[in-house]
Amino acid sequence: MSVTHTAILLISLGLAVVISLLVAGAAFAVTRWGGSTVPECLSVSGKAFATALTVISAVLAVLITFIR
Repeated sequence: MSVTHTAILLISLGLAVVISLLVAGAAFAVTRWGGSTVPECLSVSGKAFATALTVISAVLAVLITFIR
């Protein structure tokens, strides 16, 4: 695996984490605007983060397998 492939892989993983953080923030904001308590909003936000990161990681794993 070349240095370029390694760099692209690391950038892809970093982007996946950033997108998951944005999804978690949006989930927190939506549930807070709905009138939920902060602990409930944190719970929903954590679930959204984990789900988004799992889905994005699975898609990246499939793409990396086909590109390789």
